[in-house]
Amino acid sequence: MNEEWLYSGSTVALQWLYSGSTVALQWLYSGSTVALQWVYSGSTVGLQRTKDEPK
Repeated sequence: MNEEWLYSGSTVALQWLYSGSTVALQWLYSGSTVALQWVYSGSTVGLQRTKDEPK
């Protein structure tokens, strides 16, 4: 299992790699914009979410 965590300023990037089914989860947080990317090997499903909320 490979887990990678990257934190830079206001940008948080989370990358998840699972050996076997090859599941890739990518989380990107920058300011008020939240981007979630889900990649699954087999069906190749891509999910992208962008949220912009003023605090």
